[in-house]
Amino acid sequence: MQESYIPKSIEAEGQRAMRSFRASRIILPVLLGLGAVIYLFYRQFDPAQFREIKWTGNAFAWIGLSVLLLLVRHFFYSFRLRTITGKFFTWRKCIELMVIWEFSSTVTPTSKGGPFVMLFVLTREKLAAGRTAAAVFYVMILDSAFFIISLPILLSIYGPSMLYPGMKNFGDLELASGTFFVTYGLMLSYLIVLVFFLLIRPGYSKTALGWLARRRFLKKWSPRLTLLGNEFALAAHEIRRRDWRYHLQVIIGTLGAWTCKFAMINCLIIAVVPSTPVDGYTQAFIYARLVAMFTIMSFSPTPGGAGLAEMALVGFIADYVPKGIGLVVALLWRGMAYYGYLLLGAIILPGWVAKHFKVAQRHS
Repeated sequence: MQESYIPKSIEAEGQRAMRSFRASRIILPVLLGLGAVIYLFYRQFDPAQFREIKWTGNAFAWIGLSVLLLLVRHFFYSFRLRTITGKFFTWRKCIELMVIWEFSSTVTPTSKGGPFVMLFVLTREKLAAGRTAAAVFYVMILDSAFFIISLPILLSIYGPSMLYPGMKNFGDLELASGTFFVTYGLMLSYLIVLVFFLLIRPGYSKTALGWLARRRFLKKWSPRLTLLGNEFALAAHEIRRRDWRYHLQVIIGTLGAWTCKFAMINCLIIAVVPSTPVDGYTQAFIYARLVAMFTIMSFSPTPGGAGLAEMALVGFIADYVPKGIGLVVALLWRGMAYYGYLLLGAIILPGWVAKHFKVAQRHS
C-alpha cells in the first residue's frame, strides 16, 4: 500500500488541511482583497495624482525588474528546498512544490495549515520522514531568525522612524509600534521554542508536547501536539548530522528569498513615483520599513494577510508614495506576489492531488 509509509497523524492532518483548499477558501482572500481595494479607492484614491503617474519605458522597466525579483525569490526558495531535502527532488519538482507551499500560505492564516500541509505534501512525495520534518521546521526557524536578527540591526541604524512614517521615538505606542513590539515578542518566543526543541534539547520535544497533548483543555489540539513531538525529534536528527555547507546554503536561500521579497516593492515604488531617490541609504531605509511591516503582519488572522496587507502597505509607504496613489503600488505588489500564487496554485494543486490520490487508491 502506498499509504503505509505515511504516519496516520500526518495523513489525518494533511487530509484536513487539504480539504480546506475548497473553492470557498480561495474565494475568501479574493473577496477580502477586493474589499480592501474598494475601501482604499473610496477613501484615498486621487484621480488627479493617478493621471500624473508617467507610464514610461522607465516605469515598465522597474515593474519588469520587480517581476524578475519575484522569479529570483522563487528560485531561492526552490534552492533552499532542494538543499534541505538533500537534492531528493529535481529542480522542476522543487519549483512545483514551492508553488504549492506558497499557495497554502495564501489560503490559510499564518498560524494554521501551512506546516501541516507541507508535512503531508512532502511525505506524499515519498521524502524520508527525517528530511520531511527538517524541511518544514528548519525553514520555520530560519524565516523567524531572519526577522529576529535583522530587526534590531536595522532599528539601531534607522531608529523609530523605520517603524512607521512620522514616528519620533520608541515610546510612541500607537497601533503600528504597539503591534510591532507585541508581534516581535511573539516571534522571538516562537523562535526560542523551535530552537530549543530542534537544536538544543530535541529529546525534550516528545516528552513536553506529549504531556501537553494529555491535558484536557488542549484535547482539541492533542493530535497536532503529538505529531509535532514526533516530527521535532526526526527533524533534529536530520539537521544535526549535516555539515556546515548544508547550513550555509540553506541560510543563503533564506536571505536571498526575503531580500527579493522586499526589494521588489522598492522597485514598484520607484516605478510609480520616479522622483523617489535611488541612493543606497533611501532604498535601504524603505527595505527596513518593509521588514517592520511584515513583522507586524506576521500573525495576520486573514488568509495570507488578504485585505490587511493592501491597507498596511499604503500606510507604511505614505512618506514616499502619496496615499492617493498608494493603492496602485499595493495592487501591483499583491497582484504579482499574492494573487499570482493563488492562481498558479489553483492550476497546479488539482493535478497534484489527482496524481497522488489516484496512486494511493490504486494501491489500497
